[in-house]
Amino acid sequence: MKRVQMIVIATLGLFAFAGEVFAQTSIHKNSFEAKTGFYKSGSDADFHEIAHKIDDRDPHNGQGAEYIELDVKQGKYINYVYQIGKAPVAEEFRAALWMRANRPGIKMFARVVLPNERDPNNLQNVLTTYIPGNNDKGNFTYEQAGPWQLLELGRTVNQLKAQQQLMNAQYGKSLNFTDAYIDALILNVYAGPGVTKVWVDDLEVGPVTSPAPVAVSPDNNNAPKIPNKGAPGSIVRFEGNRLVVGKQRMFFRAIRYTDTMLPVLRNAGFNTVCFDRNVNPALLNEAGELGLWIVPELRVMNDDGLPLAADEITKQVNRNADNDALLFRHIKGVLDYEKAQVVARQVSTAHQADPAHPIAADVWDGLMPYSRSIQLMGMHRFPLMTTMELPKYREWLETRQKLANPNSFTWTWIQTHLPDQFGELLYNQSTQAEFKEPVGPQPEQVRLLAYSAVAAGCRGLGFWSDRFLADSHQGRDRLLCCALLNQELDMMRDMLVGVDDPPQWVDTSHVDIKAAVLRSKQGVLVIPIWQGRFSQFVPGQAAVSKLTLVVPQVPITMQAWEVTPGEVRGLKMSRVDKGQKVTLPEFGLTSMVVFTNDANLMGRFQDMARAKRQQAAQWSHDMAVYEYDKVAKVHIELEKQGITLPDGNALLEDCRKRTQKSEEMWKARNFAEAYHEAERAMRPLRILMRAHCEKAVRGMDTPVASPYAVSYYTLPKHWQFMNDVRACSTSTNVLVGGDFELAPERVQESWKLVKDSLDNMDLTAERVSEMRIARIQTKPEPDPKLVKNILKPDPKTPPKTEKDAPIEGRQCLKLEVKPQIGKVAPPALERTVLALSSPAVKLPPGTLVQISGLVNIPRAIGGSPDGALMYDSAGGEPLAIRFSAPTEWKKFTVYRRVPASGAISMTVALTGIGTVYFDDLRIEPLVPPGGNVIQAGGNR
Repeated sequence: MKRVQMIVIATLGLFAFAGEVFAQTSIHKNSFEAKTGFYKSGSDADFHEIAHKIDDRDPHNGQGAEYIELDVKQGKYINYVYQIGKAPVAEEFRAALWMRANRPGIKMFARVVLPNERDPNNLQNVLTTYIPGNNDKGNFTYEQAGPWQLLELGRTVNQLKAQQQLMNAQYGKSLNFTDAYIDALILNVYAGPGVTKVWVDDLEVGPVTSPAPVAVSPDNNNAPKIPNKGAPGSIVRFEGNRLVVGKQRMFFRAIRYTDTMLPVLRNAGFNTVCFDRNVNPALLNEAGELGLWIVPELRVMNDDGLPLAADEITKQVNRNADNDALLFRHIKGVLDYEKAQVVARQVSTAHQADPAHPIAADVWDGLMPYSRSIQLMGMHRFPLMTTMELPKYREWLETRQKLANPNSFTWTWIQTHLPDQFGELLYNQSTQAEFKEPVGPQPEQVRLLAYSAVAAGCRGLGFWSDRFLADSHQGRDRLLCCALLNQELDMMRDMLVGVDDPPQWVDTSHVDIKAAVLRSKQGVLVIPIWQGRFSQFVPGQAAVSKLTLVVPQVPITMQAWEVTPGEVRGLKMSRVDKGQKVTLPEFGLTSMVVFTNDANLMGRFQDMARAKRQQAAQWSHDMAVYEYDKVAKVHIELEKQGITLPDGNALLEDCRKRTQKSEEMWKARNFAEAYHEAERAMRPLRILMRAHCEKAVRGMDTPVASPYAVSYYTLPKHWQFMNDVRACSTSTNVLVGGDFELAPERVQESWKLVKDSLDNMDLTAERVSEMRIARIQTKPEPDPKLVKNILKPDPKTPPKTEKDAPIEGRQCLKLEVKPQIGKVAPPALERTVLALSSPAVKLPPGTLVQISGLVNIPRAIGGSPDGALMYDSAGGEPLAIRFSAPTEWKKFTVYRRVPASGAISMTVALTGIGTVYFDDLRIEPLVPPGGNVIQAGGNR
């Protein structure tokens, strides 16, 4: 099977307007005397448009010809589109265009619209296809560089019949070609790398029964405006708490644009692209041509954090207010409570300039006031490679929604990238640069985050980094994962946008799999998700055979179906006391189960599955092959270090055989089974990765004890790092005051206390002993980096007898957060932090250090997914150890290298409701056998 190369998928489904008014005649002519008529469209080649104008040098006739000059890199297509209106496919149709160029190979095509068929990949659109010119003459291709040559399109009826046979085989059904018509001519001007110069003149096309409309370019550069292909003529608006396009609610699947070609993003199934303020307007036009919705950045503050003037806001809004592809605007940055009033005024100014389009923003705290002015409330955090478990991440999303106005439109960003801090820490490089070695996250982790967000009730998703989907960032498996996710979300779109009530969670027959139940008018959508421990580091096998679950309140008239792009299959059901029991024969990572008696809905699912299954099978196979290569590379490197697994190579061989079997089934056109077999091929890889990770962290207090143990792909660095650690001996503790033995009346100098709360809580930090309490006297210094998070309380735990006695010495640190007198504890804290940071210890950069502390928690900490934290400045909050459950005094140890600054410190914090004790905080340099402190740099 030919492997998918996402970077060169050529899809020409573009809408464009011609740059000249059509006369009310049956034959349209354009002599290109005054205006250009072709418009730059999709491409898979990197190129620079040097010139696009009317040129008077040697026209074919008259005074001018349209001239295009490009500097082109490697690729396969660069499309320019000419919209002709509506020309029925008939024997008498003819399109003729004179062309000359400095190189041969330029081709002309016609786009054919099938008005009675919907695009299976986007049912809002009609289906389109493409036909070339007269194949027997070959005169649709420019053949000889230099002279003028006539390119022609004719014999369209015969060509369309041939195309119909191919499409019927592709889609597995007989397509309706009745009333097909041609609406555009397309030039593929790619003729190889280098400078390409093209002149076109004397176009004749027809008969044309209706002309194409004309639009004036906003930047007055003769570039016609392009309506959005996804919903031509539709209106974007916000109804109640729903994003509506035309008459349909929309579930947006967005991606942040950095440098990936837009056709690649479109072909991967994203329907929306978010652009920053410096975007080239031509990219916005290109996105619209490709049928993508655009989300431009809206700045409401300047670089100094001061509000922009009203005329600046209005100017930004007017820049793209009439762009038909505009979906909504997104405010730059992450907003906190303190900016809520200012942002509300700025949003009001923007709405006055353009009341039609909603505004989105990412909000960290102050959700209630922001939800009164922001229509699309974004809330996100990135849990991968941290100690935040995925169930806590999901609960965090749900609780954030409850802190806003009821039924607010909420959405989130999905982590597809390695955060900047991890790039520097784990790979000693910027995340902007190319990665020469395998890098995460795993595609399975992207899937788990996306499904967790959907199951938590998010009404739209944004995928954070397109750069980490590129080959330069070892990201093709993540790109293919996103493409498959977009297929699945597209299939479930109607049900997802119809859910009004919060999700209901039910248990399954496996303790690590929970299922969200979402109800809509069309039926009940059940989403089982793997929630196993440490999935944020590596998920593990995450597969179960014959998974059962009981769904309450399902009408007996409904049937159960598992819906995937590979196939739609009925599930075994039985009635039990608590609801309908359903069995999934085979579960892996995630699934979507639909209970419905809506025949139209099931017909739509089956049509979409038939249309998608060939591509889904190919993408699943290619994702398995690509991840196999990455996993095997790391496994081989570990074996060279002597880190072996008894069945490691057998697991790799199992994956290889399954991908081969998937390929054979694909060639036999058994696409459904090819899809499932490719999914099965990933399981042995996950088993292998999990086994390596468990072996790596064995004997450690926490997976973040080594910074390199947070990802399978950095395990070779982990073993090298721990070999250095084990070769050393511990030196004297260099952190002063970590024993908290200071006399009660003395101030804990150089330690910084941060106290901050929006939740009417009392925050207390004390040195305590059996005999006396000494309040820590330090000047609070608010630190925005420590202002974090909310989560509903942990499950109630029987109270334990509080023991405030220090484990060593006479005193220890007590941090306590409790409601103010007369106040009731809220179910979740929006922003409460009580943190104590040590003074920075100065050591040579690269020094290995052992950082440790003792912790005691009498009762479960509620109100926050983070609970209590202990972390160091080298690893930062992402590598914090989190504590929520009750525990007796227990020691935790991590190992770090002193960063280039030569300074390292510790922080202990409490972000939830409860009490935590810390004692004996230490930073101890590690000394090698030679007696000198290790000062090696890099990532050893």
